[in-house]
Amino acid sequence: MPKGAVFFNSSSGGKFTPAEKQAFEKAVRKADLELVPLSGEIDVTREVRDRFTRGLKLFVAAGGDGTVNSVVQPLINTDAKAAVIPMGTYNHFARDAGIPDDWREALNIALNGQVRQVDTARINDRFFVNNVSIGLYPELVARREARGRDYPRWKARFWAAYGTLRKYPHVTLNIESAHHQEVIRTHVFMISNNSYDLSRLGIEAPRKTLESGRISVYWLPHLPRIKLMKFIAHYLAGRVREAPGFRSFMTTRMKVQSSRNHLKVGIDGELHSLSTPLSIMSVPQSLLIKVPG
Repeated sequence: MPKGAVFFNSSSGGKFTPAEKQAFEKAVRKADLELVPLSGEIDVTREVRDRFTRGLKLFVAAGGDGTVNSVVQPLINTDAKAAVIPMGTYNHFARDAGIPDDWREALNIALNGQVRQVDTARINDRFFVNNVSIGLYPELVARREARGRDYPRWKARFWAAYGTLRKYPHVTLNIESAHHQEVIRTHVFMISNNSYDLSRLGIEAPRKTLESGRISVYWLPHLPRIKLMKFIAHYLAGRVREAPGFRSFMTTRMKVQSSRNHLKVGIDGELHSLSTPLSIMSVPQSLLIKVPG
């Protein structure tokens, strides 16, 4: 049996040259790790579960946050260890866990790093490591993915943003937690696994911890487009809490209800359609990951 398995998504945001891809695959095999190339036909979660059942205990997600999400699903609350080689566009989970961008360093950490026990969170029957979003973001992802993988990424993002802002979808939600209940109408609604440091500039807002045992809820009230643009400016400048109407709170579990039977939901950057009501909760200290020593 190999030491572990590397689930390699070569179509993630960070593109390898043919030579670099060959070097990566050679290094993985030299380390006595099974290389599992990913494609749209492969059920990643099932492949991980099958290997875990056979006794494998190390699973490496080589890709973006969506790849990480698929790999960790069967590993929650087990003694298996996850590792990440960041190859996506943003790699939020790897960044917050302190994993370097260089694949050689990340591969060494997967093999020799120390084990850290971190939180995950769950929405209905699916776990997530970063966040869940409802409103504009899932619409943007759907429009971007509709362009296909072969369409230039920057063009797909541009047309997705243009189409999303033209349609400008909103949702009405009834949110309920132990200490909070409210009906809201919003374009932007997010639940994160632990809290983001919103004082940091730009889209790279990190999380201060991955072990607080709580989820954070963020939203904006229904806004005209021009006011949303002003909010984005506040966000990019690290002054999001100064934006009029911005709301947030922390909890351990919550319920989200809607008049719709299904909602488009972004989970760790990937689009899903979930039945309502949505049940969301923190799952503390539920994932073992390899991090720098």
